Amino acid sequence: MAGSAVTDEVSPEASPADAARRLREAMRRLLLTHGALDQNKRPCGTPLTMPHAYALLELRSAGAMSVSELSQRLSIDRTNVSRLCLRMQELGELVRERHPRDGRAILVQLTPEGEQAARAVDAASASHFERVLASLEGDADPVIDVLGRLTRALRRSTSPPPEEDAS
Repeated sequence: MAGSAVTDEVSPEASPADAARRLREAMRRLLLTHGALDQNKRPCGTPLTMPHAYALLELRSAGAMSVSELSQRLSIDRTNVSRLCLRMQELGELVRERHPRDGRAILVQLTPEGEQAARAVDAASASHFERVLASLEGDADPVIDVLGRLTRALRRSTSPPPEEDAS
């Protein structure tokens, strides 16, 4: 075998470490090809960063929520989500106010301008993924199912193990 290129082929004698590296490389190629790390290229064609676009979509689908809840939904640390919310407030896309039941928490909610921005992101994203679907060979359902399985596996692998009963 010439070079050290990583392939998608599965070798029957591959070790778990080799399989883990192949999975890592497949994930890396997927994220890089999608443009997830490129600050100049936006995968869905909007001028917004991915966290900004996803925050708009989360708030549009779920409604008002605390900054902590948004942080959990986006899997981004609370400090960065707070900064993002401040920028979005400056743009007129959301309002921030004290949570009515927990005065320590900040509740964020889209404004009409934020709703309009979220609709634009949704339309651009849908158009982008329609092009991706058209490029897939065959039925998209198996791909979507595998991505769902991968998401669940990632969630399980990053969750702390359940505490054992010490009694």
